[in-house]
Amino acid sequence: MNKKAGFLPLKPIVLLSSGVLLIVSCYWFFEVTKAVPEPFLDEVFHVRQALVYWANDWETWDPKITTPAGLYIVAYVWLWILKVVRVSSSLVTQLRSLNFLQGTIALYLISRQLLFDIPRFETSTNDETLRSTSARSCSPIGIDHATLNICLFPPLFFFYSLFYTDVTSTVLVLLAYMDFHLDKGRNQYFLSIAALFLRQTNIFWTAIYLGGLEVLRNLPKGRSEIEFPCKSTLLDVVTGSWQHACLYDPLIEDAWFEDYIKAGVSLIVASLANLQRLALPLLPYLSLLVGFGGFVLWNGGIVLGDKENHVASIHLTQMLYIWPYIAFFSFPFLLPYILNAILPQSVVPPPLRMGSTRYLIPRLGVTLPCLGAMLIIVRYNTIIHPFTLADNRHYPFYVFRLLLRHPAIKYMVTPIYYICAWAAIVTTSGIRKDKKERRAQSKGEDKDAVSLSLPSSVTSLEPGTRVSFVLIWFLTTSLSLVTAPLVEPRYFIIPWLMWRMHVLSPMPPGSTISISSSSRSTTSKHRNLTTRVGAEERKTTHWLYNMMNMGFAKYDYRLFVETLWFLGVNWAVGYVFLHWEFEWVQEKGSVQRFMW
Repeated sequence: MNKKAGFLPLKPIVLLSSGVLLIVSCYWFFEVTKAVPEPFLDEVFHVRQALVYWANDWETWDPKITTPAGLYIVAYVWLWILKVVRVSSSLVTQLRSLNFLQGTIALYLISRQLLFDIPRFETSTNDETLRSTSARSCSPIGIDHATLNICLFPPLFFFYSLFYTDVTSTVLVLLAYMDFHLDKGRNQYFLSIAALFLRQTNIFWTAIYLGGLEVLRNLPKGRSEIEFPCKSTLLDVVTGSWQHACLYDPLIEDAWFEDYIKAGVSLIVASLANLQRLALPLLPYLSLLVGFGGFVLWNGGIVLGDKENHVASIHLTQMLYIWPYIAFFSFPFLLPYILNAILPQSVVPPPLRMGSTRYLIPRLGVTLPCLGAMLIIVRYNTIIHPFTLADNRHYPFYVFRLLLRHPAIKYMVTPIYYICAWAAIVTTSGIRKDKKERRAQSKGEDKDAVSLSLPSSVTSLEPGTRVSFVLIWFLTTSLSLVTAPLVEPRYFIIPWLMWRMHVLSPMPPGSTISISSSSRSTTSKHRNLTTRVGAEERKTTHWLYNMMNMGFAKYDYRLFVETLWFLGVNWAVGYVFLHWEFEWVQEKGSVQRFMW
């Protein structure tokens, strides 16, 4: 990849988005500090171990702690810094402030850079002009707004005021991801090791996920009707991938279910055909895996302590739970796709219109086997950890009480899993044009220039998210979740972040892209890429649509809905945590609280 890496410049809008984050986070931090001055729940173990290290006792270890010592080493450095600057607050508050600063500063800057880099470096296109312009599919204001929303993500935002491993762990994984783009992994290896010292399951994101992206970065991309026939069979894909040593990797919006199978097979075959090319780039990832495997053998398992309650198992229903999790937190992005798929365009509210997505609905021949597989997983692999139903302080306790209220309920919700999975995958596609226009373009019905009519509300500049991303994300998420017997919202944070960062934000409503025929030239100075707002859209008289056009002409209105939704969820969860106190009969005088 010859594209020059660089940091996204800071602009005045950063002050607004980061200011909002800082105000909300400060309010939350001070409220928690005032209401819960003592360590709560798992903080008891983390704070106690951090203070043991702070006393320079490096040999004492709490056998109940399951994660490595990375958090406590970072905390030691942080407490030393605060001591130098003579901060006089309690040690618990000082330890909590570590997560506060990481969430409001480090996570903000890293997420902002990733939102800028992902469209530039992961578009999987051979066209340098389209790759360079793909970053413009979301304005700098949109990037800063999306960054704010990511930092407000409720299951992560909640822990900005508590001393847990989640924030530091997430920051290190994303930092390794950012370095993967900016420095081509110059510091990525060491950041990956540091992430493993925070949480063992980070091995899947630092070695499998980034390793998979490394493979994609080094594999040539096959082209329709050149390396692969227009309607490729599985045999065509295998043959083309081997003979041309390239990857079959269609856009998500153009992919049928079988295209995911073809792309997976192509990824394996093309990798084998490029073994010599991939050997050196993949060496750091393989060494991480080998080193981690050695640790597991030496330790006798993945977790460090409390092994009897954290036995690794095959928990496939975790990959069913993640879809409603994504749908719940990201419904502002999923809802337009669902509405345009099931309702006529005349019924869909104008601001939500994006062109019919009904053609994206899976066929009956795909739906029935998938639902059948889900039902089998629910029947034979529903694992309820004793901790889940023994601790009513966590929200999963109430979710599973509903699911177990009647034996039929857990089967009745499988269609919800399926619909949410479809919507989550389709949402990453960034639909740009309707089916007729895509067919016309694929048949070569473009004369001197190709005019691609973008959807009225949710659009994206070529190119878009590819099937390969879904495959690698799904594989990594599966490996990180199915080995966990416990179901906790915290376990889904990094999978959601990776998914959310690949949700494309739109160009202005009604825009069109005109790509001159000279854009096929290999010389960039002969390429011409322009955008314009469609005249028909400007003539719309619907007051709500006009308001959307006037207020958010170059904006993704879903970002505002997402912001309000996250603020609402954070307020509700925070209020319950701070004010709905209760006691257990067996622990009189000990205040309990509800949390994620």
